[in-house]
Amino acid sequence: MKKQPIIIATIFVTGLLFFSQTASAATLMDRQRQQTQRIKHGITSGQITPREAETLYQDQRQVRQLRRHFLADGSLSHREHSILAKRMDRSSDRIYRYKHNPRRIAPPLYRARVLRYLARH
Repeated sequence: MKKQPIIIATIFVTGLLFFSQTASAATLMDRQRQQTQRIKHGITSGQITPREAETLYQDQRQVRQLRRHFLADGSLSHREHSILAKRMDRSSDRIYRYKHNPRRIAPPLYRARVLRYLARH
C-alpha cells in the first residue's frame, strides 16, 4: 500500500523533468529565432554592416551547432542550458552593440548588398 504513492510521485517527477527539458529547448529556439529577426531588421535598416552581419550570423550558427550537440543525447542538462543561455546573452549583447554603433550604410546604397547577402542566407 505504501509503494503506490511512491510510484505515483516518481512518475510525476519524471514527467515534470521531461516537460521542463522539452520546454527549455523550445524556449531557446524561440529566443534564437527572435535574435535572427533582430539581425535581419538591422541589416535592412542599414544599422548593421555586411561584415557585422556575417559575425552575427556566425554566432547564431555556433549556438545552433552547440544546441544540436547538447541535444544529441535527447535532453538538455541544467549545465548545458546555462551554457547556451550565456552564449545567447553574449550574442544578444553583440546584436545590440552593432545596431547602436555609429557605423551606418545609407539604405539606397545598401539595398543591393542586402539583397545579395540575404539571398545567400
